[in-house]
Amino acid sequence: MTGTLFLNRNSGVLGADATEAFAESARARGLEVLDIASGIDCGAEIRDRLARGVRLFIAAGGDGTVHHVLQPLVNSEATLGVIPLGTYNHFAKDAGIPLDPQEALEVALNGTTREVDTARINERFFANNVSIGLYPEVVARREEHGRDYPRWKARLYAFYTTLRRFPHVTVTVETAHRRELIRTHVFMVSNNRYELERVGIEAPRTTLEEGSLSVYWLPHASRWKLTRYAARYLAGRVRTIPGYRSFRTTRMRIDMSRSQVKVGVDGELFELPTPLTITSVPRSLVVRVPRG
Repeated sequence: MTGTLFLNRNSGVLGADATEAFAESARARGLEVLDIASGIDCGAEIRDRLARGVRLFIAAGGDGTVHHVLQPLVNSEATLGVIPLGTYNHFAKDAGIPLDPQEALEVALNGTTREVDTARINERFFANNVSIGLYPEVVARREEHGRDYPRWKARLYAFYTTLRRFPHVTVTVETAHRRELIRTHVFMVSNNRYELERVGIEAPRTTLEEGSLSVYWLPHASRWKLTRYAARYLAGRVRTIPGYRSFRTTRMRIDMSRSQVKVGVDGELFELPTPLTITSVPRSLVVRVPRG
């Protein structure tokens, strides 16, 4: 056995037949394939295999799959491989991993390694970002119909119902050099900085080894103004939004009046106890990436 591959059959990029064919090709390359859809505990399975000497673990799915697989791998001797089968695959794109499953499998088995940063929110590590406010509500509403519901319909429903509720958060943000009270609908902390000047919905990261957190938020506004702000974001002009704020740090604390808060973490929804402590963890994850 050369390693263990965790396969999320619900990621949605491949059909059932293509997913099974991919699983068979992975087994033929000496990989053990575990089906995440069966509800297995990724952390427990990985820790058991680490104790037995396995050092390659591959996440085949979207950013959420990567998130669950990387938890026991941070600051370990193991290597993470990624097969991007999700809708957005932000981490794979930022790491330069091919989007074709077979090409990504070849990289996971025979590529070179790269030490990248992770970050930590309370007791959970993340690779991309965390957010509070509107986005976690969108995720919660999107999952109400379950995984078998068409994803595009679930997204439309989620955006519509979230905008009707229009949730906001009030947080006190504290770092080594600042303390600020913020009322906002959109608050995000990323592991390294995004290039927000790019046109389109996806903002890439040009580095995964900067060793810092980037903090972004938009001013509290009406629905109409927030829609206009979204248009500026898509046009790569987010910095022209009146009241848009951002800064960088390595550690921060977020206080709120409530004892629990919904948080989007790498596209997954969690309810975490407050206060939230977020810390950069530099060069803490070994990832298999293309050579050259």
